[in-house]
Amino acid sequence: MVVTLIFGGMMMISRLQKWVFVGLFLCVSAVHGFAAESPLRILIKPTSETVKTFRYQTGFQISDAWIETDISSPVLVLEGFDSSKDALYVQQSKDNIKWSDTYIYRYDTDKNTWNVSLDEKTYEQGLNKTLYIQIKPTSETIRTFRYQTNPQMSEVWTQSDISNPVLALEDFNASKDMLYVQQSKDNIRWSDTYTYRYDANANAWSVFFASAEKTGLIDSLDVKLYGLYPLGKSMTYYSYVLGAGLKLNFSLGNQEKLIAYGEAAYSSGPSATDWVDTMQAIHASVGMGYRISLSDKVKLTPEIGYGVLFHLLDADLDQDGVNTLEVYADQQVRLSVNLSYALGSRYELFLSPLGVLFFENGHIGTMFGCQSGLRFNF
Repeated sequence: MVVTLIFGGMMMISRLQKWVFVGLFLCVSAVHGFAAESPLRILIKPTSETVKTFRYQTGFQISDAWIETDISSPVLVLEGFDSSKDALYVQQSKDNIKWSDTYIYRYDTDKNTWNVSLDEKTYEQGLNKTLYIQIKPTSETIRTFRYQTNPQMSEVWTQSDISNPVLALEDFNASKDMLYVQQSKDNIRWSDTYTYRYDANANAWSVFFASAEKTGLIDSLDVKLYGLYPLGKSMTYYSYVLGAGLKLNFSLGNQEKLIAYGEAAYSSGPSATDWVDTMQAIHASVGMGYRISLSDKVKLTPEIGYGVLFHLLDADLDQDGVNTLEVYADQQVRLSVNLSYALGSRYELFLSPLGVLFFENGHIGTMFGCQSGLRFNF
């Protein structure tokens, strides 16, 4: 009897364990099923403050069936979203007319997070679309600008007034096209070329100078006349000097403000002494200057130069009644402040005070005057 009771108790315990396991299995299945049925939520963040609306759809592939929502209600509740195969597709808009590229959201159940990427097909389609850009003037004196869109810059430009700075670039291919822009204050002289490149991933423009724009260092050539009067001890030898010269200017930067130059000139004048009939001189110098723009057409350029001055004297130094050619070489420093006026893109008139200091045997000769001429811009 005792054996029968023990056996019966063991049977009841086995049945109880079985029902407990069944109950636990049903509870776990119910919880798993409830979790699988729970809707997913996601917050759609606008790409900029100007975004007004967005539209979305869910599914295995993108279609034309969009649901439009105001950006003021950015939280989506996705009923029946199957994260194993479905994706969330989102586009944003500033005016409910033009829509952004498609962003693809996929839910990672292991990490309980959303992953977002840009639809490659939409990206390729977006490479050829109308892009908008506002051209900002580099200064308040800019009046016009001209532009072109090509893989490489050409001679064909489209000109526009700076009062209409927004460009609509149709069929702009961001994978190969670039936007080239030049600005002008007078519709004659144009600035360096600004090259704009569009980044479709970042939805932003980047700008830099076109390296091919700079063709050489030579900036301009000056053809000038000048006159000098002696001061101090120089009055003992010179009455006055008239001369002509050539000056080649070199640009030392993209902004063309700092210049270097090389100059050669010839001058002649009557002597102030009885034993010299004619005073002639040939000079060569190099120097630097800095251009300051006073207006669209007017520039001020202080310059300083250093070189050699060769005095050519038709003189009777021996006092024997026979004139001979005597040559003396002195170091010199030349100072000037050029005021130039642009006649167009190629020519400028300039006027400048001119001072010359030359050194001989411990003495300093001084001459002062002015120069003027015509500048040819390359």
